[in-house]
Amino acid sequence: MKRPPMLMYMRIQGEKGGVGLWLPLFLLLPLALVVFIILSPLILVGAIVLWPSGWGKRAFLALRAALEIFWSMRGLSVDVHSGRQCVSVSVI
Repeated sequence: MKRPPMLMYMRIQGEKGGVGLWLPLFLLLPLALVVFIILSPLILVGAIVLWPSGWGKRAFLALRAALEIFWSMRGLSVDVHSGRQCVSVSVI
């Protein structure tokens, strides 16, 4: 089973210096769970309404796909360079 990402490190380097920022993603998981619980009745009603057309099952599969994408972010590293500026994002 895949583990969710725990931390995100952002490094922004400009002409006059840089800033590093650690973001604890594990603190966002309870917030995301609360939002999902609040929106679950709307998602369920939407899936029931769309089920006869065949889109209801795809709505449930889209939620599962979103979770799989979040779980697979572990190890992602993005570096963007533009002239003298650099932005680096790493998910741990």
